[in-house]
Amino acid sequence: MIKNQMSHHKTWVEVDAAAVRHNFNVAQKIAGNAVSVMAIVKANAYGHGLREVANILTAEPDKSESKNSDSLNRKRDFRISGGLTSDLWFGVDSIEEALILRKDHKKNPILILGYVPKPSIADAVKKNISMALYDSDTLLSIAEAAKRVKKKARVHLKIETGTYRQGIFPDNMPEFITLLIRQKKYIEVEGVYTHFSDTENLSSRYYKEQLQQFEQARAMLSAAHIHPAHVHTAASASLLLYPETRFTMVRWGVGLYGMYPSEEVRDRVGKSALLKPVITWKTRIVQIKDVPKGGTVGYDRTYTAKKPIKLAILPVGYGDGYWRHLSNKGTVLVRGERAQVAGNICMNICMVDVTHIPKACIGDEVVLMGKQKREHITPEEIARKVGSINYEVPTRISPRILRVAEISTRINPDITRTVV
Repeated sequence: MIKNQMSHHKTWVEVDAAAVRHNFNVAQKIAGNAVSVMAIVKANAYGHGLREVANILTAEPDKSESKNSDSLNRKRDFRISGGLTSDLWFGVDSIEEALILRKDHKKNPILILGYVPKPSIADAVKKNISMALYDSDTLLSIAEAAKRVKKKARVHLKIETGTYRQGIFPDNMPEFITLLIRQKKYIEVEGVYTHFSDTENLSSRYYKEQLQQFEQARAMLSAAHIHPAHVHTAASASLLLYPETRFTMVRWGVGLYGMYPSEEVRDRVGKSALLKPVITWKTRIVQIKDVPKGGTVGYDRTYTAKKPIKLAILPVGYGDGYWRHLSNKGTVLVRGERAQVAGNICMNICMVDVTHIPKACIGDEVVLMGKQKREHITPEEIARKVGSINYEVPTRISPRILRVAEISTRINPDITRTVV
């Protein structure tokens, strides 16, 4: 079915539903049954597809997958016949992402971790979408919107502990709490959290200083009789490494997609937290041409054929999110073999040398990122070549490119196969 759907597209992303669920269960097992796992699906689910990933997590796995799933699923009342229940949290960046999720998932709690423009705050309140609260101006804007729509707003207080992004400094908490109490008729403080700056760096213990400041802020809230139900500091790295950071909730972001926060973290956790790759980015060969010895390929003629070669033309380029930095050094997979990018990557086209793959032909599927037979091009490999981090690699894939996930479910047959 997926192959038939893909015949209409020149490039697409396939999302492994079983791998997403496996990675979620890894986090839940490590965090423990009493701790909620928030699935971070911001930035189009790190490029994997917002709706696809959310639907995967709220769907029922097929029978074969259920048999292979961790016993955690049977121990905790977290699934309905194997499917995640409505207590699954989603973390997003924007009101736009939140409203897309709310349309499909009426009951799941959603937290907007980023900035919400003042005119959009009322939409969040009306749709029972929680918001990050990180300064006095935002507090007053949220209270004003809640008063206007006659409904209490739900917020998670963001404490600034040393990353110097959004957040309330502990030193400013006394006056902030006073203001918060004045607006308690309109605001429900359901959560409090902070974000660590470098827990993926195993040689650093800066998180301990941040944790101490966070606890000071919590103590001030407690003294004011404010006791948020959801306390969270751990994102992927600290969840995997530091039990003292887990509290009542954890935020599972990069790990949900089968990527580790750093190679150090991957090596430290080893098989105790074995994550599965989720993404495969594909295209196809649309033309094959012979290039004579001495022929130059692409803009600026940066590639010169040292001998006669066969060149495969692929309909994908930097306008689709395929890094231009991979020009003349990236590889793709054709019939299970690596093929070198030849010449500068264009906006919507790139060229690869398939001289050593004699059976390569027009229409062949090509893997830009992911597995094909025994070969695997990982986000980490691409990140090393372009001088970035694995987080950024899938996130750069254009949102206009199709994401597809095959999901077997008896809960909602409308999302048996989701294509967005």
